Amino acid sequence: MALAARRGRGVRAPAASARCLLIVKPGTVPLMTAAETAVPDELASRWEGRLRPLVLSAALAVLPLIALSLTHPHGAWHDVEEIGHWVVWSVFAAEAAVMLTVSHDRGAWASSHRFELLIVVVSSPLVPLALAAAPALRLLFLAKLFKTLKLAKVIKLGKLHKSVRLLRRRAGLGPRAELLLSLVGITLGVGLTIFIATDDAPLASAANTIALLAIGLLVTVCVAHLRRRARRADVPGGAARE
Repeated sequence: MALAARRGRGVRAPAASARCLLIVKPGTVPLMTAAETAVPDELASRWEGRLRPLVLSAALAVLPLIALSLTHPHGAWHDVEEIGHWVVWSVFAAEAAVMLTVSHDRGAWASSHRFELLIVVVSSPLVPLALAAAPALRLLFLAKLFKTLKLAKVIKLGKLHKSVRLLRRRAGLGPRAELLLSLVGITLGVGLTIFIATDDAPLASAANTIALLAIGLLVTVCVAHLRRRARRADVPGGAARE
């Protein structure tokens, strides 16, 4: 009994605050703990919050800039459009650079933002400048292809899609605001598509503007109806209630 008591007194449970030693074999990489991996993620989240007002403002500015481009502006208004696209691209590029710098897993962030990064690269205002300033023998074919395929307008269409998706995900819009955003985005998208196909500015005249708004409204109503039906189909018993 005495021996058992001594053994009982001699055995102590490890303290809760005791630290465990991590033994790592030479040539191996130790696994990071949850606390160590959480710090870079918190840093990325803080920077994303800091950049959020600028990024949302840039995304919102894309809508009037696209509408301005559909009027085929000249003179001062053309300069306003060009400067606006420069500013918007600078904000998007700065966000991508900062997030790739502060994110712990840069590959994961880039993989989850592939479309955004692609738009930043192809929508750079430096691309047409590089094509114009490059030696003709090396990039003459690319310059002709850039003009023939009307890539500048296609890039604007991609930028519009990115901005609408970004506003929908990060702005916390209500149902009415989201419907209005869909109306504006679809109308501008239809206008850009017509501009790409025909080279006629859809907002250059009042008649074209009214026709474009009517088409955009019709497409928006159809898309909203299809989304509503899809959501009801996802809810158990939703199809039966219809």
